[in-house]
Amino acid sequence: MSAWRPPADASPALREGVAALADGRLEDAAALLAAAPEAADDPEAAYRLGVARSQTGDLDGAIAAWKRTLRLDAAFVPALYDLGVALTASGDDAAAARAFARLLAVAPDHAEGRFNLGNLLFRLGATEDAVAAYAPLTAADPPMRGALVNLGRALRRLGRFAEADACYCRALLADPGDALAHWNRAHVLFLQGRWAEGFAAWEHRLRAGMGPPVVPPLPEWRGGPLPPVLMAIAEQGHGDAIQCLRYLPELLARGCRPVLAAHAALIGLVRALLPQVEVLDFADVVGGRADAWTPLFSLPYRLGLANPGSAAEPAASPAFAAGLAALRDGAPPRSRRIGVAWAGNPRHDNDRWRSMRWNDLAPLVAARPEFHWIGLQVGAAEPDAPPTPPLPDFAATARTIAGLDLVIAVDTAVAHLAATLGTPTWLMLAAEPDWRWGASGTATPWYTSVRLFRQRRLGDWGPVVREIAAALEGFSVPPKGGE
Repeated sequence: MSAWRPPADASPALREGVAALADGRLEDAAALLAAAPEAADDPEAAYRLGVARSQTGDLDGAIAAWKRTLRLDAAFVPALYDLGVALTASGDDAAAARAFARLLAVAPDHAEGRFNLGNLLFRLGATEDAVAAYAPLTAADPPMRGALVNLGRALRRLGRFAEADACYCRALLADPGDALAHWNRAHVLFLQGRWAEGFAAWEHRLRAGMGPPVVPPLPEWRGGPLPPVLMAIAEQGHGDAIQCLRYLPELLARGCRPVLAAHAALIGLVRALLPQVEVLDFADVVGGRADAWTPLFSLPYRLGLANPGSAAEPAASPAFAAGLAALRDGAPPRSRRIGVAWAGNPRHDNDRWRSMRWNDLAPLVAARPEFHWIGLQVGAAEPDAPPTPPLPDFAATARTIAGLDLVIAVDTAVAHLAATLGTPTWLMLAAEPDWRWGASGTATPWYTSVRLFRQRRLGDWGPVVREIAAALEGFSVPPKGGE
């Protein structure tokens, strides 16, 4: 905020409010500036009222003050920028994007405003517009490194992988230690099937603040000779942890006893599937006995098993056979039972696009009453949605899935669990799929029981649901347990 001195004839409230703001007496500043008559008709006074309110945590009050500033002076650049930032913080991405677009109309060289606009356009799904917004920032000399990384992210969504990779490489030329650039590049490498390079770059997530939630007071095993007992700590989401269970038998086969630290919701599942593996709650990690630790999702790289087929998937692994058989034996007889999950964790950074609304899937369920539809969706119930049985943890969910003929789901832990059990799973993917599912095709090397149904346009689930409806016409119930 630039310095500004009230005119000589300013009201005492305005003079004292500006002084209080400069001194950091924010509550006093907000009260004095709100009382100043100039705040109603002077853009400088109204702007500073917004600053004082923002710094005291009154976001709505700040937005109101900055909107008043812009009614008095539509080209007031600091108010346009701060309004965009505040609207972003309030969750109104569309209004924030409009504020930044207004800012660039009067100050086209405002780099931070352009960067924020690109980020918002990307979140709103206007990916081509986001690319255009970032372009001047990446063409500058030197380029804005954050814009290079985010441009790569946008190009990745558009399937322009070579251009995306070039953006990340330019960012890494400027700063070879840029962990976020390495981590983003890993996604592009994975999507191209370059698994070994991808998992090497994936290791940088640990420096980008994406490591395990707890770290024990033990040496970290980074590869090479295995210790007698290795603690693997689950990370990322529940689906990631379920996907990585396949690597624990590899440790046993190499003479290392694994201990898995995981979220409480996963403990019963792992004990049922792999009774030979000790499982701890995250809360018990510090007291757990092991010789070293490693992040769970570093096992593919550190064990030299980067290719998806290098470790057998659970449904085809002898190590999981007894646990899977027990689950299937306790399941009810199959009778055209289909489980559905249409949304994942709303806190996931891509949940806006990977999840659908119940209304998107409802026509499929309504049109096929001959199937017995089972909800696998936790959280608030949706009107007219199939009922969900009690699912307190993933062990309970596994028991339910074991009695199903088919699971239809978006990209969530439910899909990973169903595929781990070997249950036929039809996975509905957004037009920008997660890295593990590849950029095209209906099959995945991670799970043989999964069939992929892909969006053609971001946010448009209609064609996906219609494709699944057509596929159901030829769906036959498999024998129990794949027999």
